[in-house]
Amino acid sequence: MQCITLFRDIESIAVDENRNSHFLGTLVYVEGESTANFRQFIVIDGQQRLTSIMLLLKAILDSTIIEELKIEIKESYLTNRFSPEALRIKLKPMKSDSCNFQKLINDQIDDMEESQILLNYNLFMDLIRESVLSPEQIYQGIQKLEIVYIQLTKEKENPQLIFESLNSTGLDLTQADLIRNYLLMGQAYDCQERLYNSYWIKLENLLPDAMISDYIRDYLTLKTGMIPNKDSVYNNFKEYYLRLDNYDAEGFLDELTTYGEYYSWFKYCNSPDEEVNGRLSQLQRLKSTTVYPFLLNIFEDCYMYHNIDMQMVCKTLDVILSYVMRRLLCEMPTNALNKVFASMVKDIEQYKDKELCDRVAAVLAGKKGKVVFPNDNLVRDKLSLRDSYKFPHIKYILEQVERKQGKEVVSFDELTIEHIMPQTLNAKWKIDLGKKAVEIHEKYVHCIGNLTVTGYNSEMSNDSFEEKKRLYQESNIYINKELSKIDTWNEVEIVKRSGWLIDEICSIWQCPDAISLSENDVDTRTEFDIMDEVDVTGRTPCQIEICGGTIPVDSWRSFLKSICMQMYEYDAQIFRSLIRHKDFKGRSKRIINDTNDNMRVPKKIAEGIYLEMNLSANEALNYAKLVIDKYEGMENECSYKLKPIA
Repeated sequence: MQCITLFRDIESIAVDENRNSHFLGTLVYVEGESTANFRQFIVIDGQQRLTSIMLLLKAILDSTIIEELKIEIKESYLTNRFSPEALRIKLKPMKSDSCNFQKLINDQIDDMEESQILLNYNLFMDLIRESVLSPEQIYQGIQKLEIVYIQLTKEKENPQLIFESLNSTGLDLTQADLIRNYLLMGQAYDCQERLYNSYWIKLENLLPDAMISDYIRDYLTLKTGMIPNKDSVYNNFKEYYLRLDNYDAEGFLDELTTYGEYYSWFKYCNSPDEEVNGRLSQLQRLKSTTVYPFLLNIFEDCYMYHNIDMQMVCKTLDVILSYVMRRLLCEMPTNALNKVFASMVKDIEQYKDKELCDRVAAVLAGKKGKVVFPNDNLVRDKLSLRDSYKFPHIKYILEQVERKQGKEVVSFDELTIEHIMPQTLNAKWKIDLGKKAVEIHEKYVHCIGNLTVTGYNSEMSNDSFEEKKRLYQESNIYINKELSKIDTWNEVEIVKRSGWLIDEICSIWQCPDAISLSENDVDTRTEFDIMDEVDVTGRTPCQIEICGGTIPVDSWRSFLKSICMQMYEYDAQIFRSLIRHKDFKGRSKRIINDTNDNMRVPKKIAEGIYLEMNLSANEALNYAKLVIDKYEGMENECSYKLKPIA
């Protein structure tokens, strides 16, 4: 990824007549042995950058047809013909890479072992072939690179201590810091000052430093429809910024500040409308930040363009809140929602004839698999017997039920969750519950029907129901007063109250009418995240999207092969570990192995790695999932498309 970033930076400065330089970083070195014909330097910090540039120069040399350029690169940068034979190649990398680097410079590529040196060289060759620029233009871009050189004196400084100091002290620049510097440092000093004071300071006043990077990540998600990795926000920003038709720092900073104000409303629930703030507060309590990219779009439509009013904002937020809450109640994963809201702006375009809240409801109603919108039946099934006591939002749920029913405004801040039937049964409770007391207790003690809120938890925890009723009667909380009307607390009453609470919950967080209660609907979707649960029998893949790139495929064999080849290129070491991994043992033979023996349809992935291709559609998909799962974070970077059902 670092090599790709370096290459893209060089491409951009090569064709930008307004940029005469690009800062590559710092190179720290100490002078070694010297003779009349050459000087030797030991690089303390900056080895990777230097090696990458040398590999790129070698790739340009091997790609250009201009002989003069070949000679210039070889004799000016790669070799020194006046040095002793053993030191003729200018760069001598770390011991593990030195032999391969030497073979590369001497055009002995066929003799090279698999290594990062070879992989990065091949990567640069591919990037040059794919580039719209010629090798000569890329070489001109390299001429614009600037490096700060720091020379240490061996007699006065300890190079190792200097290195440790460089890499261990101070704070790393945040992604926001890098973006700010990128936008401002290319400007004249007076312009820098004006832009910083007019825009960036405003952004810092709206959001703390630690939050600005998260904000820009969500901003880029809205603009691109893709979710940047937290450590790659700066690189994604540069790619987006340079693709703009008329990019200029001031216009971009102006927009960034405007969206930043909306973002601060999400975080602090301080928009101009109290009804909106109430819903933003609910999102905060549910810790649902994945919706922020889409909310930026909604607030832009409302507060900047006035295409929708605040009432419509509230209705739309209600749909989103229902979706988020129902999924939490059904214990569904939250990480799956990132892509749902990242693509929402595009997805709602198919329902242009509907109002915004209905457009969002229609999109969410169509979700299946791990991003489904749970219907009432599913919520009832999951909630009736789940351990609601350990559910982190149970107090909030009971609070919302109370607000719906109660006439008084009750503060829940000082209240705690109480078990009506206590967590530990005493003799009195066992008598009241009857012969099946232990069984009833095990089954229902933590269910939602046995929970309420009180300020007297410690005082009444194990009291009999008759004793608790007196306190419930005196309570100003509606859901407690209702308890005081019940004669005996038993299994029937617990089940009855659970049903009532679940009905109230389904009423508060409503399900869109568009969601069918049938479980037999044919899944006609064509786009899926790699980890979606879906039956692909009879379906044909047509495209894989992985790490921002697309790969056309026409069968499940090519689907699995492409996934495996991409993952091998991404990290060969991880992929080689799969040869012995139990997940790829298969029913009768290994799916990934170091030999093609006993494979019916083998495919060579790399030297000593073979893949069995004789698999059904669902087997190919599931093994692709297993491969992706071994690469941390990759499940969020991979999706695929199927051909439409005829």
